[in-house]
Order: sequence, then C-alpha cells, then structure tokens
Amino acid sequence: MLTSSKSFLTCGVCSVLVSNILYANTLSRSNLVSSSQYIPIELNKTLHYKKGEYATGVPFSKEYDKSWIEKFKIVQVGGVNDADISSKVLKDKGVLNSTYHIGYDWMPAFYNYTSGVNRPFVVDIVNHKKSMTLNPNGPFIHCKRNGYDWCEDYYYNYFDSTTFDARVNELVKAIHEKGYNGVFFDWGSTKFLSEPENKQMYQFVATHYPHQSYLEQIKSFYSELQKRGVFIVTNQAFRDDSLLASVDYDMTESYITTIKKLKKSIILEDKNVTMVDVTRYYPIYANSHTIDDSLSFINLLESYKKKYKKDGFKNFIYMNYLAPKYIEVLPNRYKETEPKNAIYYGYAMGKLTDSIVYGEVQQNRTLEKDDIYFYDLGKSLGDTYQKLEALHGYIRFYEKGFVLVSSAYTKSIYLHIKSDYIIKVKSIFDTYNQQWLKNTKKGVTVKLDFEKNSFSKETLPLGRVYLY
Repeated sequence: MLTSSKSFLTCGVCSVLVSNILYANTLSRSNLVSSSQYIPIELNKTLHYKKGEYATGVPFSKEYDKSWIEKFKIVQVGGVNDADISSKVLKDKGVLNSTYHIGYDWMPAFYNYTSGVNRPFVVDIVNHKKSMTLNPNGPFIHCKRNGYDWCEDYYYNYFDSTTFDARVNELVKAIHEKGYNGVFFDWGSTKFLSEPENKQMYQFVATHYPHQSYLEQIKSFYSELQKRGVFIVTNQAFRDDSLLASVDYDMTESYITTIKKLKKSIILEDKNVTMVDVTRYYPIYANSHTIDDSLSFINLLESYKKKYKKDGFKNFIYMNYLAPKYIEVLPNRYKETEPKNAIYYGYAMGKLTDSIVYGEVQQNRTLEKDDIYFYDLGKSLGDTYQKLEALHGYIRFYEKGFVLVSSAYTKSIYLHIKSDYIIKVKSIFDTYNQQWLKNTKKGVTVKLDFEKNSFSKETLPLGRVYLY
C-alpha cells in the first residue's frame, strides 16, 4: 500500500531481506517525488541494438519464426539425434546464422524404443547393457513415471572406458553430421543418482565402483567434448558446481518466473476452458511472496560464476517460463497478448547480475518476441547491483543504461534516481513505455506503473530497462 509520495512506502512482502548480498559502494540515491518532476520529452534519437544472446525454437511448429532465431548468438533448436534434423534443415531454418547452434541431448541416459527402430548406437549398448549401463535390469523409472509405454530408459555407464569413448565419438559425429557446433545437455548435473527413486542405480554404482566418483566421470566427459571442439550448455550443472569448470554456459529454469495452473472457467480465444496458465512471479518456494527469494539464489549463482570464470565458464542463462497476458474483451471472454510485464521483470532480474535471460511462452511462442533482447546496455558497472533506498527494489548500472526491479505496489510511483554511474546525457529512454525522459545533473525521474493479474487482481512486481 502506498502511504507517502515523498518519504517511504510500505509493502506487504518487503520484510524479508536477502541475507547474503554484497551491495556495491553507494554511488546512487533514490527518493520518491511528485508527478510534477516526471518530465517526458519528444525526441527522435537512434538507439543502440545488438544481437540477442540466447533463444530457443521449435523448428517444425507453425509458430517458428526464422527471422527471430537469426537475431540471436546462441540458439537451441531441435535434438542432436532427431531424425528430421539435418544441416540443410538448420540452414533453411536460419539456425546456422547464429554463432553457436546447439542441439538437445539427455546427458545421463537414452531411450530404448520397445516398439520401433533404434539407431545402431543404442542397439549396441542394449546388447552390452551389463557393462555399458547403470541399470541393465531396470527399473525404467523415467519412462514409467511419465507414462511412456514405448520406451526403456537406460543410463550410460561412464565408468566403463568403452562406453565413455563410444558416447563421446557418437555424440561428436552426430553433432557434426546434423550441422550443429554445440550441445545442450539436459540433466546436466549428477543429482539424479541421489533421488530416492533411483536408489537401485545408486547402489549399483556404490557396489561396482566403490572407489570412483560418478561426478568425476561427468567432468571428464564434458572436458573431453570441449577438447573435441564442442560448445557446451548444461541444464543446472550448478547443482554440482565443480562441473561449471568444464562447460561454457549453464541454464537455470524457473528461478525468476514459472507457470502455474489456475482453475477458471472462461472463453479464451473462442474456446471454453476450465483451466488457465498464469505466470507465477515468486517460484522458489510454495509460500514465496517476495522477489528476494529469487535473489538469494541469483546471488549464489553469481558467486559460482565468479569462482569458475578462470576455468572458462562464461555465464548463466536464466530460462523463464511465462503465460500470456489475458485481456478481457467481453464479459468472461479473453484474448491472449504478449506478457510484457513478465518479460521485462524476468529480464531485469537476470540483468542485476549481468546474466543471460530468455522467456518462453510455451502456450503461444509468438507472444515471447520482444525487442528487449536486442537493446545494447554495454558492460556492467560496479561489483554488483544496489538496493534502492526509496522502495523495495534493486538497480544495476551499465555503460549505456540501467535496469531496475521493484516489488509490487498498489499505486504508481515516481522515482527519482541520481547516480555517478549515469553518464552525462540530456535524455534517457524508458524502453517499456517507449518514452524519452529528461535527465539533468540532479538525476532522472521515472514512472513505475504496476500491472495486476488478470484474474486474481493481485498487483505484480515489475522490471524496467532504461537506455542513454
């Protein structure tokens, strides 16, 4: 609830502070001001754009957009062993125009099709499963859990040198034949072995390899692929953080936003539905209601990034899952639109630590396209982000602009920002509202309008990006 236009705000979710954050030296000040200090200006000025950092695409879907994929440096499109993927397909789909074009692969395991044709590599491993897999007699937990009656999931025995070498050679060959130059490894860590459902595999390893480490085998696997020139992005290898020394990038999923189901009977795009996907802004814990829960994990990952930079680890990719924004066009009749607030919030949160960010709207991939990924902020400034004094939020400065995030408030806020990091320019561009703002030696005033959930009417946190 907004209680003052000059001195302070109260916010129901602001009591929890991030315990392990190290703020940069205080070179900035923020305070709440009246609307009279908000000065939009008319200006025709060219913005700086660059290639986007990371994106995904589904190459044979009707929503696939070649021109969108071509705008990014790293793209993950299709699987390393997909039968319908070839170098010609990747070229036709615009994928080869990226610096790194990577295919999906399941790191620890593979599917043996119980009805259908398996590739020779799979046939050979199944024929020698007693030495080449960790679960030669099953159980096939993953297939069973997901209701897949067409497969058995076998797990590679990376301890076995024959299996190790065959896996590396087959993967490198497949990558080159398909036209990829890198791989995205799902299940990038070794934590699956410690899950209760996989206790039989864990025991198999403990019995047969009591003096060896599965983690060390995976490190060697990644390192060998890098020696062979393979660009590696992992999914959540940070859970065994030492693995980061042997990969290029690592992905997190749903640390900033995710999707949740809402029971709601509405007419959506001319269809009657009883369940609706909505964006969940506080995804860390079941009872999370503060952006600080996400920040506590973002801070941890930032410490890993700094720790393994010397080994060649480059950055984290924050994958955010988003639902469309729903607009009520008639009573109880809605249409889907771009979830701009969620895209900006996810992006700004990730950029507090200069990480890579992308948001998928899996319900309708056309709605995830936003120019935010192409704005050129330049290099980050300072050791880390700073806490905003005037409200429960955070700010990070860059050479060519800054990002900020704020907890949810029930009324619009006029926030005045002054910082030694802001270069001496007369105008600053609010990318969210597509509006130039007057900047002086005393600073700039920005307007923060808070969106509400279309159904619950809960006020949502926000993120903003400003450019010079």
